[in-house]
Amino acid sequence: MVCYDDDSYDIVEDYCLDYLIRVGNITGFCRSDKWVRVGADPVRDENTSCETYVGKERRRPLLEKRIEHADKPE
Repeated sequence: MVCYDDDSYDIVEDYCLDYLIRVGNITGFCRSDKWVRVGADPVRDENTSCETYVGKERRRPLLEKRIEHADKPE
């Protein structure tokens, strides 16, 4: 879930989050454990890769997402 700069809320796909942060359209987003305020709390930027990130990994592994999706009936 993200909070836009006009105080509206929406649920977005993971791949959209980096873009929304980069263009400045959101003021915050919800991680699994807390809300993050863009500009106030640490977030990954375009110069930070997963290899250099030292925080706790919050994303589910891609394989886990694929298995979960495969288990859902069409």
